[in-house]
Amino acid sequence: MTSYQTHHLNFLKIAYNNFINREPFKSEELVQDDLDFIEEFKNLIEEFETSAPGVHTKGEDFIDKAFRRYPELAHLIARDLLWYFGGNNLHNMTDDEINKFQQLDEMRYAAEEKGEEFDYINKRAGIFGQN
Repeated sequence: MTSYQTHHLNFLKIAYNNFINREPFKSEELVQDDLDFIEEFKNLIEEFETSAPGVHTKGEDFIDKAFRRYPELAHLIARDLLWYFGGNNLHNMTDDEINKFQQLDEMRYAAEEKGEEFDYINKRAGIFGQN
């Protein structure tokens, strides 16, 4: 797994932990749909960890589902995951965000071509003005 993938795995784990600590997921009596959603979330993380075939498509579908089913919790999902999984998720991003993630990808690709390490978190902070 590349460091880029590891960062996104960590973003998934953070989102999962954020979700399970919010309603409706922290309730003692969850409805089946919410139980299924959390189980699917766990499975996505496990499949991402093992680079299972089709995990990117599953991630795209899952993040899209999270935004549709739990819009009040959508802010708990790192914007990076919308970009990483792409597809319909890009509709939940502003043009400015898309441009910044494109710039970040271009910097990452340039570093990889030169065989250089790419510090995703610090470069991301710089592009998004979080220094």
